Amino acid sequence: MTIQTTTQNILANASAAAEENANFEGFPPLKECNYTAEFRPLQFGTVKNIVKDDAGKDKVTWSDFKPIEASGGQAIVRTDNSKLLGIMKKRYAIANNPDIIVPVQECLEDCLPKGAMNGIQLKEAVSDGGAVARFGYHFEGLGREIRQLTKVPTQLNFMVQVVNSFNGQTAIRLQAGGLDLACLNGMTSLLELKAGTWGHTAGFKPEYIKPWLVDQIAFYEKKVETWQKWANREITPEQAEQVLTENFPASKSEIARAEKKGKVAGEIQSKMARSMMEQFEREVAARGQTVWSLYSALTFYSSHNSELFKVKNSPEYAQDATTARDNVERTLIERERKVSEIERSESFQELAVV
Repeated sequence: MTIQTTTQNILANASAAAEENANFEGFPPLKECNYTAEFRPLQFGTVKNIVKDDAGKDKVTWSDFKPIEASGGQAIVRTDNSKLLGIMKKRYAIANNPDIIVPVQECLEDCLPKGAMNGIQLKEAVSDGGAVARFGYHFEGLGREIRQLTKVPTQLNFMVQVVNSFNGQTAIRLQAGGLDLACLNGMTSLLELKAGTWGHTAGFKPEYIKPWLVDQIAFYEKKVETWQKWANREITPEQAEQVLTENFPASKSEIARAEKKGKVAGEIQSKMARSMMEQFEREVAARGQTVWSLYSALTFYSSHNSELFKVKNSPEYAQDATTARDNVERTLIERERKVSEIERSESFQELAVV
């Protein structure tokens, strides 16, 4: 599909407000993710010292530091606050967030009509002090309406996001999808189209992103059609439960506890599967008893640190400040991978085939 055809398809579905606004003033700049990192040498102490801590106990300290050869690993440090993000070996290449977002912006501006770029919203977050970052944009001017069985429509905005890390936790990952603006509690969930992945090596060039992104813009139109069919495809609670039970199986400890209570195979369900069914029921009330509600329950789980799906030791749910971890965005990225696996599973595809 050509860029011209892509543009025509998307513009045809852009909102009236977007069509009226042809004055594109540029993308919102990165804020939380607007930092860079660099390699710095590692060092080791050669002189061991025994000192007393505040409680009067012995404590080991080191002095007379000497550098470690770069081949043995280097520290990756933020240049704005000198925070350690990771330790990687020599062939690892740093890809800074501001450098990655530029080709994304250029491609979007080249491929989309200015009128369709009305109402661009920045979405960004970090984990582990910036070791993991996710940033990108969603477009009110590229909104599509999904008609749900409850007669209450929901709005999907086209979204592009970059996942990046500085410690090897993830490759450079570009996501394209739709942002559902009518989730429960007024929250939003990312419905992923596809993801492109590039490694942190010296061979990576940001311009590799552009061809992939052009294809995703065109694919957005087709995926919205699929989501609309899911919104019309009714399923039973038993069918939803089967998908969730198969994809969130009980752990060994859950099975052991259930067997002590007299339950047998086929009757045992994991806590996660039960929680997912609870979320499915909430989605059903808002959207209807459909594949779309099942998918929305999954994307709610992968998009939110909520009371039902707590991120363990996150600042919101840690027992105290000493156990709190800056881990929310990293965990949500991991959950998204799980949801992608479920979407491709045989049990889900049996319900979702269109």
